[in-house]
Amino acid sequence: MFDTENDLSNEQRAHDLALLSVQAEINRNLISQINSGSKDAELDVYGLYVNSYNDVLKSVNKDFE
Repeated sequence: MFDTENDLSNEQRAHDLALLSVQAEINRNLISQINSGSKDAELDVYGLYVNSYNDVLKSVNKDFE
């Protein structure tokens, strides 16, 4: 019924969701900048990714073990 060769690993799931989280945060920051008229904003994209990845991986491991 399932093709196990094409199943995603928990790491792949976490990576995909972490990328979505980072994209959402970037969008939120851009909207905030536009609304405030500010042009100064720094985002640690790697830090956002790593934190999101680790948080998501913990949750995914609970559901897909």
